Amino acid sequence: MKFTNSWEERQSVPDMADECMQKYFKKNNLIEGEDWIKLGPDPKLTPNMKKMWLALQIILVPDYVFVIKDKLYIAEVKGTLKFKQSDYQHLSEMYDKAKPYSNVRVGITYFAHPDAAPVWLPYAKVSTQWNDERIPMKFYPELDFLGNKKPYKILLNN
Repeated sequence: MKFTNSWEERQSVPDMADECMQKYFKKNNLIEGEDWIKLGPDPKLTPNMKKMWLALQIILVPDYVFVIKDKLYIAEVKGTLKFKQSDYQHLSEMYDKAKPYSNVRVGITYFAHPDAAPVWLPYAKVSTQWNDERIPMKFYPELDFLGNKKPYKILLNN
């Protein structure tokens, strides 16, 4: 599946990163509802929900919240290093709210492929790359609900 496919085409296939995240939790004996919870809305599960596109612009909910080694992780889960500007803005807001808490981590859990180990990209790394002018801003072929271009950057996994 490529980002050039239509939104409908992209939503018609399973979410590899989401499946990998849950497989990782199970492999590490993390218990749903105790050690982790999926919070973020999934457009694939609500394709007919009226005004869902608008709700997603307003709510500030990460994909997952999980606890490992007494640290709380607030995570967006990705199977691509393409990161939309709107996702970056949401991640920044969550990071700002988490600053007072030394045991909270905000970032991206990235899976390169279905058998990949997760890679944690902390907010500081994401922010540095987002603000690096050497990493070009690109645009999805479709427009957002207001008719504006949808900017993204391709983050580096290092």
